[in-house]
Amino acid sequence: GFVAAIPIISGIPALLFFPRIIPPTLRHSFIALSSLLIIVTLYMIVTASGTIQIVVLLLYGITGSGFLPILTLILMDTPEVESRWMGSAGGLFFCISEIGGFAGPLMMGFLVDLTDTFLSGAILFSILNIIILILTFMLKTKEFRGGGP
Repeated sequence: GFVAAIPIISGIPALLFFPRIIPPTLRHSFIALSSLLIIVTLYMIVTASGTIQIVVLLLYGITGSGFLPILTLILMDTPEVESRWMGSAGGLFFCISEIGGFAGPLMMGFLVDLTDTFLSGAILFSILNIIILILTFMLKTKEFRGGGP
């Protein structure tokens, strides 16, 4: 139970910290870098053990927790989404994005049952992160003009 809680606990400070410090022009870069780090940490979580695995779980929690808030900020900054429609757009975004909260564990469990190893699930989620990495280059972010937050 303690080990399973490590990514969640380590992600809380990052969840509060990253959205505040990452300027709009670097949000897509943050998503891309996080995707790369998650690919590495997924592999390490499955293959490492002991102290190294604990450290990797901490890093996984830190890198993975910033995805949704940064993507929400990108959505909020999208000129095509007017402020009066942000509630609806945000609701649709979270409705679609949270499908992974159900489908992710389902796919991991299915693959573990099928292959008797967690490595197959880690490979699947790494492939999904590669897709995210490629898609980040299609994100449009606001040009930073300086001034206030």
